[in-house]
Amino acid sequence: MSIRMIAIDLDGTLLHDDMTISAYSRSVIRRALARGFKIVVATGRMWDSAKIKVDLLDLGNVPVICYTGSWIMMSETGEPVLQQGLAPELASHILYFAKEKGWGTTIFMDDQIYMEKPDGTEIKYQKYRSKKPQFLGDQFFHPHRLVTRVIFADPVIEKRMIIRKAIEEKFGNEVDIVFPGDDFVDVHKKGVNKAQAVRYLCEKEGIGPDEILAFGNTENDVPLLKYAGRSFAVSNADEVAKKAAKGICLSNEEDGVAKEIEKLLS
Repeated sequence: MSIRMIAIDLDGTLLHDDMTISAYSRSVIRRALARGFKIVVATGRMWDSAKIKVDLLDLGNVPVICYTGSWIMMSETGEPVLQQGLAPELASHILYFAKEKGWGTTIFMDDQIYMEKPDGTEIKYQKYRSKKPQFLGDQFFHPHRLVTRVIFADPVIEKRMIIRKAIEEKFGNEVDIVFPGDDFVDVHKKGVNKAQAVRYLCEKEGIGPDEILAFGNTENDVPLLKYAGRSFAVSNADEVAKKAAKGICLSNEEDGVAKEIEKLLS
C-alpha cells in the first residue's frame, strides 16, 4: 500500500538540538501536505509547547498528538479530539508514594504544570515547556480532576531505573511508564501511547497501519514505530527506538525526517 499519513515526533527527531526547525524541513513537510499526505505531529510535549513548534510548520489545522498520546488537539483551532488522563484518586496514590520515597514529582492538568514546591527541575527543563509551574503545597497531593501525566526527573539513569521499577511494581496494572528522553520518567494512563492515538485518528480516516510513515527517537516512540507500516528512527535515536523502527535515517541535525519524506515526493 502507498503511504497516506506521516507521523512525526518533535524533540530529537524533527527539531534540531537547538530546538529549531530548518527551512528545508518546513518546506518539505508543507509540500507533502500539499500533495495530499496527512501530517500528524506526535510528541511527548504538553499541548501549548507543542503548538508553538507546530505553528512554525504553517500546516493549517492538523492533528497534534501530545503528552505521548494522552491528548490529540487540532493545531489551529485548539479543538480537543481526545483527552485522557489518570483518575484523581490514582494520581494521588502515586504522588503520596513518591513523597514517601523522597522523589520530586511534577504533574500536568488541563495543560498546566504543577509541583508541590520548587526543586530546581522547573528551571532545568524549562526549554521543553511554554509555561512555568504552579506550586501548590499540600494541595498538590489531592488533585480534583484528571491528571494528564505524572513525571519524575533525575540525571542519573540508575535512579530513573529505581523509580520506574518501583512505580511499575506498585501501579503497573493501572499505568504505563516510559523514558521519553533526557532525564525523564513519564507515567500515563494504562494503554496511552502514540500508536494508540494514531490508530484513533486512522480509524476516522479509514487508514491502515501499512499506510503510515512514522519517525521517532526514544522509547515513547516505540509503539508507533512498531505500528506504522514504514518507520524510521533518526541516527541519533536511542537504541530501543532503533530496534523498533523498520529503518534508520539521518539524524535530526541532518534533517533526516525531511530527506526521507522528500523521497516520497520525487
